[in-house]
Amino acid sequence: MGILNRIGKAIDALLQQENENYEKGVDFERYVVELFRKQEKYFAIHSWTGDLSDKYQGVRVESDSEPDLTIRYKPTDEKFAVECKYRSYLYNDKLCWTTWKKLEDYTSFAQKNIIPTFIVIGLGGNPRNPEQMFCIPLEKAKYPKLYPSVFRKFERDPRKSFFWKNGVLH
Repeated sequence: MGILNRIGKAIDALLQQENENYEKGVDFERYVVELFRKQEKYFAIHSWTGDLSDKYQGVRVESDSEPDLTIRYKPTDEKFAVECKYRSYLYNDKLCWTTWKKLEDYTSFAQKNIIPTFIVIGLGGNPRNPEQMFCIPLEKAKYPKLYPSVFRKFERDPRKSFFWKNGVLH
């Protein structure tokens, strides 16, 4: 019985960690949305994926493989997609932001819909107040793990509203 008890506790700990990570992701997504909402004159949320897939029951919702947000820039009616990721820290001096499968999904979405796609990453601090933020064009985020030499070029003030200029999100 002792070993089963330990296995049960280990599973509970893993599930709790996964739930905490999910909650951090949702909190950061909401933070990013608020940065767009500060500029409602310019931005409208066209769609917001719900992450409805049930990984434990084998239910897969196709839209969950799309970026979190599709935003419309009102003055020109241009649309772009945003995938939000929060990370507490770098791992082995790299930003581990996704998996190969998800990177393929985002790339496929961008190509199929002919839509610019950006990865907005919060790093450090907490999801509702990250220390740093990066807004990386998907075509520059070619790997699931990025070196600082790649992502630092796209650093932005995490407290400032987003702006859209010449097809690029800043």
